[in-house]
Amino acid sequence: MKEYAKDIDEKNEASESTDDKTIKESETDENEESTSDKASKKEEFDEKLPTAEDNLELHGLSRKERNKIKREKYRKTTEDMSRKEKINYFFYYFKVPILVTLAVIVSLTFITISLYKNTRPVALSFALLNSPSVEYLTKDDFKDYMDFYDMPSSYRIIDFYSNKCDLDIYEDYYSKNPNDAVYAQFPSLCYNDYFDVIISDKTGIEYCGKMSLIIPLEDSLDLSMSKYINDNCPERIISVNNVNDDLTPYAIDISGTEFAESLGLDYDDVYIALPGQSARNIANSKRLLNYIFDAGLIN
Repeated sequence: MKEYAKDIDEKNEASESTDDKTIKESETDENEESTSDKASKKEEFDEKLPTAEDNLELHGLSRKERNKIKREKYRKTTEDMSRKEKINYFFYYFKVPILVTLAVIVSLTFITISLYKNTRPVALSFALLNSPSVEYLTKDDFKDYMDFYDMPSSYRIIDFYSNKCDLDIYEDYYSKNPNDAVYAQFPSLCYNDYFDVIISDKTGIEYCGKMSLIIPLEDSLDLSMSKYINDNCPERIISVNNVNDDLTPYAIDISGTEFAESLGLDYDDVYIALPGQSARNIANSKRLLNYIFDAGLIN
């Protein structure tokens, strides 16, 4: 009896094993068929893609004729495709024009923005020296100045910052950091009339005078503003040594003025020097000094 039951169990196990094998084989066949279908569809899709021969065939036609034939061929080729296939085919077929168009759009956008930023009128271009802990000044810090002259928001404020303009540290620091912006970029900007004014403590003014980065007031200051300062506050004219160690009037002391206080600098004695001689430099420096001293020279 036990042997009979054992034989039945063995037959059931064999039957189950056969069934499992049949199911696995069926699943394998289905997977193979699915893979085969995908491969077949891919082959069909690849056959529909444009070939080099197609392009050569159209080469001798006019542009209008080529475009007409291409549109008709595209329509016929995609009419039996699924939505997904049509999208894939579209991006493959038009990928070069799409990439070129995107590149042109990006380039034009970049150029337009750059031109807009760089061609807007300049309200003031300044360099701020030797105020290491001050937060960078923004356009809001010059809002009263711009409102004073009714300048629209499209006007630019150009700035530059350095806390290393000191003759006492110059030689040692420069020997170790010759590519630092204050030694490589700053002088070039000064020589090319980039800044309208330099705002600094006396240490920075002494550095700029010795390095010939600023111009004597008699050569850079507007004549009417020069007369106003000489007549009303000559004590504010500050002289420092030039490259030849000759005392030269290089800066104007604006310490204690409302404008100087509003900047929130790390020093009490604040000076303005003039590094440029262009028409814009002279006009903007006059405009700023007129605002600071309320000189009434500009309506």
